[in-house]
Amino acid sequence: MLAVLLGSCATMPDDAFRLSESALEMREIQTRSYSDVSDVEILSASSAVLQDLGYAIDEVEKELGVLSASKRADAKDAAEIAGSIALDVADCLLTLFIGCERDSFDATKDVQDIKMTLVVLPVLGKERTYSVRLTMQRVVWARDGTIYDQETVNDAAVYQAFFDKLSKSVFLEKEGV
Repeated sequence: MLAVLLGSCATMPDDAFRLSESALEMREIQTRSYSDVSDVEILSASSAVLQDLGYAIDEVEKELGVLSASKRADAKDAAEIAGSIALDVADCLLTLFIGCERDSFDATKDVQDIKMTLVVLPVLGKERTYSVRLTMQRVVWARDGTIYDQETVNDAAVYQAFFDKLSKSVFLEKEGV
């Protein structure tokens, strides 16, 4: 009973809800601001860019400024496949008289499901200015149907490429083209 009472008196650290420096850097990479545009124009331009990139629009919630899209893409890595084949051949040669029963090729990457989520929020104190944050996650599937890897994409170049396309699309949307 005393342990429960003492445990309930524990205080929360002052920085418990503070984001780490790396999280703040990542948020900066994932976010851009657009001015002289409406949230609907940004959502429309974003939808066009994602569809041009081969994504299917899964959901659009205009009132909340949220758009999500996904696609399935090839995840095969040529070097990994070559290495796996070499290991299989070596394994078969070593066990020539026993037979080659191991199927390590199934442990290689096959396809990946990529999910993009875009959130559009008004910038406080700036009329017709919106902040756009994009997050990307991917799940890589092995040939045997198991999850090979899952991650949030943290590559700044990938985000920059998307925002470059979005900037052009927003311009076209504002011009009514």
